[in-house]
Amino acid sequence: MLEFVLGYNLGQKSAAKASALSRSAMDTDGTRPINRIEDLDERIDKLAMIVRAMWSLLEGQGLTADQLIAKLEEIDLLDGAIDDQVRPAVVDCPSCHSKVAVGLTACQFCGTEVRTEAGHPLTKI
Repeated sequence: MLEFVLGYNLGQKSAAKASALSRSAMDTDGTRPINRIEDLDERIDKLAMIVRAMWSLLEGQGLTADQLIAKLEEIDLLDGAIDDQVRPAVVDCPSCHSKVAVGLTACQFCGTEVRTEAGHPLTKI
């Protein structure tokens, strides 16, 4: 009976190691799908760090918390609603003047390229 228990325990450890190696191999070759929650957690952590750095710089320039709150309210109103969200602005096509869907780089009707916010440092966060 002792041999069975020892064998079972060694088998479990081997299976766990094999599973970990398999996950590790999938991570390195890119075949493992990215866990969306982990990705969001990483992005939130990065954003929190950016906000702390920016606020530290602003405080060093003499800005106050009241000024920060006023700017937050101003930015919140940019999309036309006070809802603690910033939705991307709809862009007008410079050629045919139709509304271009958010996320497109060219007009869906005439194909003219439209401006995007791609150059903004916070776009990929």
